[in-house]
Amino acid sequence: MVSVSQILVGLFGAMLCLFAVWGVVAPTKILDFTKSTMDAVWGIYVAVGMRVVMGLALLTVAPVSRFPTALYVIGWIALIAALVGACLGRRRLQAFIDWWIERFTPALIRAWIGLAFAFGAFLIYAVYAA
Repeated sequence: MVSVSQILVGLFGAMLCLFAVWGVVAPTKILDFTKSTMDAVWGIYVAVGMRVVMGLALLTVAPVSRFPTALYVIGWIALIAALVGACLGRRRLQAFIDWWIERFTPALIRAWIGLAFAFGAFLIYAVYAA
C-alpha cells in the first residue's frame, strides 16, 4: 500500500527532477525563478513549509524505505533547514540567496542541477523500490 508520505516524497523527487531538467535547459531562468520566489512576501513561508512537510514525510516513510537511515538523516536535515530558514527571516534569507546566486556560472548551475536530479531520482527509488 502506498502511503501519503510515499506520495509526497515521490512528488518531491519528481519535482526536483523536473526542475533539474529545466535548469539544464535554461540555467539562468531557474535562478531568476528562485530569486523572484524568495523576493515575494510568501516565498519564505513556502520554503519553510515545504521543508517541514518534506522532513516529516521523510521521517514517516523512512522505516519502510529502501534506505531508512539516509531518509531519517535527510528528514532531520530538512526540519533543521526549515527552522534555520524561519529564524533567519525574510531579509537575511534573501541576502543569502542573492549572495549565493551571484557566485553561480552556468556551468556551476548545471553541476548543481545534476546533483538535484540525482537526489530526486534517489528519493523516488528509495520510497518506491522498497
